[in-house]
Amino acid sequence: MKDEIKQFIERRPEVKGAYGYGSGVFKQSGYSTTDKPQIDLIFAIDDLKKWHLENMKLNPKDYSFMGKIFFKNAPIAKLKGTTGIVYLSNIYEDGKVYKYGTIEEKDLENYLNTWESFYLPGRFQKAILPVIESKKITEANEKNRASVLLTALLTLPEDRHQLIDIYTQICGLSYLGDTRMKFAENPRKVLNIVEGSFDSLKEIYGTSNQYFKTNKQDEVTINDKKIMQDINLLPEYLIKYLGDDIHSNDKEIISMKILEYFTELNKKESSMQTIKGLYSNGFTRSIQYASQKVLKKIKK
Repeated sequence: MKDEIKQFIERRPEVKGAYGYGSGVFKQSGYSTTDKPQIDLIFAIDDLKKWHLENMKLNPKDYSFMGKIFFKNAPIAKLKGTTGIVYLSNIYEDGKVYKYGTIEEKDLENYLNTWESFYLPGRFQKAILPVIESKKITEANEKNRASVLLTALLTLPEDRHQLIDIYTQICGLSYLGDTRMKFAENPRKVLNIVEGSFDSLKEIYGTSNQYFKTNKQDEVTINDKKIMQDINLLPEYLIKYLGDDIHSNDKEIISMKILEYFTELNKKESSMQTIKGLYSNGFTRSIQYASQKVLKKIKK
């Protein structure tokens, strides 16, 4: 898988970092052995506009007619939008289907550190396959993952006391408010991710640390005192949203405000990203992609 992805990347302009994710790269429950999901990739690059102008010459088939117009004429602010990333989907190469997003390395590093946007930090909190590794992104993602663990424990419902509940909370934060979950995504998506990548999540987040401990039955004990002491370690934009509530010392109030933050931000970003996809992919490819999602949801 990694070698095939490398070949795909080598046919395109230089990338600083390349990461695979999703059901086409990692096993998820709910898929049969005959399913061949699209391979999802994220490329961290230096200059978004320059990269696509060069790639249009090298790989014109990556782009629809509308996509070519969009990448040639749209100002950089419109290309980046609220999430910094722009996707191309339904790319057929070597018998496989690819979807890849491009984002400037400095923007991805910023989002992982600050959560100004949560669209990509949410994806990097789950299992990813580093095909080409960027040291800047690796370091920023370590902070991103430490932040989401603290956030998940702050918002975990009191009746959830299993290790899988922590991992489900981590993976579920990026889907709160996501408009696509209403019509195109499998309603068991989060559980499928957790069940299919449980071992990977265990490697990333562990089973015991300063915030929680796990016994042999995977039951967890959470150190609420330590969590509340470290609340100022949360990313910059989440702290700004919490405002004075961060000093309330009331975990329930803080939890509700955090969940509100993700619901509002994810709703805004998923809506805007869907609209941007119509420009970058064109209507035909966008409809094809959405149809595949809806059919998959119906089947599940």
